Amino acid sequence: MSDSTVPVLVTVLAGTFKNQAAAFFALRSEAEKIGIELRTRDTDVIREAREVRLAHYFRPAIVARIEAAMEEDDTVVLLFSSPLTARPAFPPRQVR
Repeated sequence: MSDSTVPVLVTVLAGTFKNQAAAFFALRSEAEKIGIELRTRDTDVIREAREVRLAHYFRPAIVARIEAAMEEDDTVVLLFSSPLTARPAFPPRQVR
């Protein structure tokens, strides 16, 4: 494994959910409504140790901006390039 980085597009969503499974289920349900299968490999649902886990994907300044934008939300969902992220304006409304 090399120390180089590869630029990728990651969609960042935030919300309040009971647990990681509830967040994934809510997104999967919304994706199914538009005929897209949400796979676990296309997402990372982060509730605990957010700053540490987000640091695996983003520079510290971006992690700080994500944390600040979350306000009262307790869950970050990262969506990686997939048929779902190619869909304009997903999710179509607030998912809770």
